[in-house]
Amino acid sequence: MNSTTDPTDEYDNGKYLTKNPTWHTEDSPYKASFVIDAIDRNNLSPKRSADIGCGAGLVTEILAKRYPASSFVGYELSANARIFWSQRQKLPNLSYASDNLLELRDQFDLIVCLDVFEHVEDYFGFLRALRCKGKNFIFNIPLDMNVMKLMTSGIKYAREEVGHLHYFSQYSAIKTLEDCGYKISDQKLSVAFLSTPPRNIRQVLVLPIRLLSLVLGKSFATRVFGGISLVVFATAD
Repeated sequence: MNSTTDPTDEYDNGKYLTKNPTWHTEDSPYKASFVIDAIDRNNLSPKRSADIGCGAGLVTEILAKRYPASSFVGYELSANARIFWSQRQKLPNLSYASDNLLELRDQFDLIVCLDVFEHVEDYFGFLRALRCKGKNFIFNIPLDMNVMKLMTSGIKYAREEVGHLHYFSQYSAIKTLEDCGYKISDQKLSVAFLSTPPRNIRQVLVLPIRLLSLVLGKSFATRVFGGISLVVFATAD
């Protein structure tokens, strides 16, 4: 998840693990489901795939099981996240690496990048370097920039509890990818709060309002009440 190997940062010193003891594995089936949807919807048949910032590696495992003809490598720099890898199934097309993909010569047909670049200090530099490593890309970007989070402590939570350094709307997420040289082929708003458990009492209290807001459309719900992410399929432009 992190773009550096600084041993003092929260992804290696235990702070993030203390705040998030499961490393969000409970969200992995949901995340894998929209990756599978994007792969199938765009008729992809990758031979070599990478999951960068794979964290605990469960999404990578689910994808490897779903697509046995493709090899999957999960890349993660955080030593704390890597302790979960021993829990993953041993599959012939699945492996994990603690290397920095951006420093390797490896090339992939598909790169999966879920909830990653909002954690990266130099996210423009990261995205431009990542673009050189693959042909096809699937991103998931949390859309933190909404009225609810701006009016409450939502941004503070996103930063202090889950480590987001940057906060995106649908527009700014798409423009960021385009500015970094990606060609957007497909995008979809994904309603995270329908498939993932609330993380705090604030999310529990706001859930009925978020559900009602969907009546007015995902775009409106995203801008006002949040709890929705953006799934993007892109190619290297």
